[in-house]
Amino acid sequence: MGETVNLLIVEDNESDAALVVRQLERAGYTVATARRVDRAAELGAALEACAWSAVLCDYALPGFSPEEALAQVQASGLDLPFVVVSASLADEEAGRLMALGAHDYVHKHDLARLAPALARGLAEARGRRARRHAEDGLRAREAHLRIWGEVVEGLHEGIVVTNLAGDILDCNPAFERITGHARAEVLGLNPRVLKSGRHDAAFYAGMWDALVTRGSWVGEVWNRRKSGEIYPERLALRAVRGADGLPTHYVGMFSDISREKQDQARLDYLTHHDPLTGFANRQLFMERLQQAVERAAAGEGKAAVLLLDLDRFRRVNESLGQDAGDRLLQVMAERIAGCLKRRSSLARLGSDEFLVLITEFTDADALAALARRILDEIARPVTVNGQLLHMSASLGISVHPQDGADAEHLLQAAEAARAQIRHGLGNRLHFFTAGMDTRARRWIEVESELRHALARGELQLYYQPIVCVRDGRVRTVEALLRWNSPALGWVSPAEFIPVAEESELIVAIGDWALETACRQVRHWQDTGLPAVRVAVNVSAHQLAGGRLPERVREVLERTGIDPGQLELELTESAMMSDSEHGARQVEAISRMGVSVALDDFGTGYSSLAYLSRFALTKLKIDRSFVDGLSRDPKSSIIVDATLGLARGLGLRVVAEGVETEEQRALLAAAGCDALQGYLFSPPVAPAALGALIDRFAPAERYAKPRVVAIGA
Repeated sequence: MGETVNLLIVEDNESDAALVVRQLERAGYTVATARRVDRAAELGAALEACAWSAVLCDYALPGFSPEEALAQVQASGLDLPFVVVSASLADEEAGRLMALGAHDYVHKHDLARLAPALARGLAEARGRRARRHAEDGLRAREAHLRIWGEVVEGLHEGIVVTNLAGDILDCNPAFERITGHARAEVLGLNPRVLKSGRHDAAFYAGMWDALVTRGSWVGEVWNRRKSGEIYPERLALRAVRGADGLPTHYVGMFSDISREKQDQARLDYLTHHDPLTGFANRQLFMERLQQAVERAAAGEGKAAVLLLDLDRFRRVNESLGQDAGDRLLQVMAERIAGCLKRRSSLARLGSDEFLVLITEFTDADALAALARRILDEIARPVTVNGQLLHMSASLGISVHPQDGADAEHLLQAAEAARAQIRHGLGNRLHFFTAGMDTRARRWIEVESELRHALARGELQLYYQPIVCVRDGRVRTVEALLRWNSPALGWVSPAEFIPVAEESELIVAIGDWALETACRQVRHWQDTGLPAVRVAVNVSAHQLAGGRLPERVREVLERTGIDPGQLELELTESAMMSDSEHGARQVEAISRMGVSVALDDFGTGYSSLAYLSRFALTKLKIDRSFVDGLSRDPKSSIIVDATLGLARGLGLRVVAEGVETEEQRALLAAAGCDALQGYLFSPPVAPAALGALIDRFAPAERYAKPRVVAIGA
């Protein structure tokens, strides 16, 4: 715009006044002077102090109304545009102020209209001054008409002038541009030629009643272009009065707000939807869930929440890239939606988590059946970027009102239910049950403390001997994690290791355990203990990362121990979660001379086809089978079968959890190579290991070989 203006701002908030000035400057105005006042006395003095261009007045002033300010400006004899700038102003109030002489109004949340409003006010003021000047002569009048015409012609807003009957007498170029109608086409027609059909007769009756009775109307209207396109416009109608005070014409000024509406609609969509899948986001889902809960509480339906996340989704992102991960999420979202009666029931919570709202079901069995259909759909193979993927999910279910009286508690219950599913076992579902909320809080507490346990030096390794059946010696000890938390006390591995697995803290903890155990072996060796191998447990997450062989090699080099002094124990589920990936890493580790044992044999996948593909040296029979030897014939059968299988594959066998002499005798007679359990010793601190080995091999207590060859 490039115009220099002096602004008198009637406003009690200095920040709002500064905001108004900045808005006009961004629009191209040069604000030479801006003075803020908020009382009648200040306004009176200010009106005499400067040649003001316009007055901008707040609507809500303590002890000073805009009507009073407008009357004071009018009483001064100064012809200044008076624009009301308000945070909240109804159309009726705006119409009343404009009827009193205000030139326009602008909402504070839509300051983009301020510059056009000021432009109109300034233009009108110039027009009025031109008209007054024209009274001095025909020449001045012609100049005024020319200036006024240029102003009208140059406005971005459309202008239409009608007589009292509503016949169009004139319009400006902006009218033609916005509506698509040429000036010649509409002269003599009624503005109803622009009607869209979206407003009823009552709407137009109210508009014309306000125009006739108050002299003005301001609001939003949907109109139709010549092309047939319907568009929104912001419209201000005003009666033009003659010297006798009676209306002679009506003037309408309007602007096309299509882009504004589109931007607002887009913003509303992004506020409530997940941009990747197009389904609802957490905010919209929680609003819908709360509404469903309120209806259910009133006896108008039911409400249940299904929360699921995809197992091992991170692996897809890491191996195939984020684009593949995004595509997979889109496919899975569509599959879930296909199981539902209403697509609006589905939301993406974040990353690989999805929420489902169910409002129509008969009982828990119906919910379980739906959950199973969803899990089956997810389990169907999917091809992404040419790669065939087999996915699974874990799903928790909560039901109103027994699991939560409001939306937040229902969601928390579903999260607690899902958390009960053992990590790594896919396509499982779990209902919330009483007590889970307490366990969930305990889980969060343990996770919070565990995140700092390594840095604080709270984790320890204890060592349990593995005794050779043939000669009773201890050649291997298993490193077992222990945690003494200052805040929680001694925390059982059965409690904190699943937390570490779920939060993936297990990777850092596993790396620490591997290096700490190897350093301990070197320390024992340097202090004269007999050669001993240390067995270290490795998690599925460490194997999934793909760097386990590299990590083992680095630790061996740093600690200087012989590869034969290290054994890694992996569970069946860890190796089978990605058998090809796991087999390659186990092979690389075995080639280094490091032993690899299959831990908890018989409790996981137990696939003989898979087992034969891994470069293993040892099987460990799970303690659950050892415990049942004396009372469950099936346990004896499983132990015998495991020993036969191991002999056929050339593997040594260790039995865990040996606690009685009867178990020892049965296992030794069956052909186990080594035994481990409390019958021989509980896990002990590193300093106690010397005395422990002394019990089993006193003659070799102070032997100090550098190169070791270990049998069992």
